[in-house]
Amino acid sequence: MRVIEEKPKIFELIKNTLRANGCEKSVFVCGSAEFGADIKKYAAENGVIIFRHISPAAIKTEINPVPEEPADLVILGACRNNIDFVKLGGVKSILLNIDNPRGVDSLDKFNKSGKDGQVQIVTCGLKEKDTVIFSSINLDEGSVILDLQRGVKNINGEPLEPFEKQLDISGSLLANPAEDLILALTALTLCGRL
Repeated sequence: MRVIEEKPKIFELIKNTLRANGCEKSVFVCGSAEFGADIKKYAAENGVIIFRHISPAAIKTEINPVPEEPADLVILGACRNNIDFVKLGGVKSILLNIDNPRGVDSLDKFNKSGKDGQVQIVTCGLKEKDTVIFSSINLDEGSVILDLQRGVKNINGEPLEPFEKQLDISGSLLANPAEDLILALTALTLCGRL
C-alpha cells in the first residue's frame, strides 16, 4: 500500500504519531528512492504501508498522469493548485485540508465531472462541512476527539462508518497546529493505524 504526502511537516507528524502509539508495519521514504520487487511483495503481503514524501514540485508527476504503481492515498496539505483533479486517475483516495483554499476551483470541476466513484475525496479541517473534524481539543488532558462525519472507505476498500473517537495525544504532538494534526490523524485513520 502506498501513501504519498507532499508536506514535510505532515510526513514527520505521521511518523511521530505512529512511534508514540507503538505502531509497526510502516516504512517512510523520501524522494524518489525505490524498493526492489521482493520488498514490494513483502510489504503487500504483510500489510506494510509505504509512506512516501514527495516534494510539491514533483507530486504532479507522481499522481498525474497515472504512474505504474498508483497510490492508495495521496495527502495534499498545500499544493492542490498543481493538481488537475479532472484528469486524475489511478489514485484510490485523496485527503485534502480544505482550510487551505488554494486549488479548490479544480476540485469543484472534479466534483462536477461525474468521477465521484473513481477517486474518493476526503476533506478534513476545522469547518463543520469537512468529512473529518475535531469535535473537541483538550490541551490540559492531551486529547482530541476525532469526528468522522460521514462514511468513507479506508485504503483497503473497507467501509468506515461515522464515529467520534477520543485520542490521547502526547504534548509534543499537540504542540502542532490543529490543521496539521487533523490531517495526520485523518491519514492514519484512513490507513487503519488508529
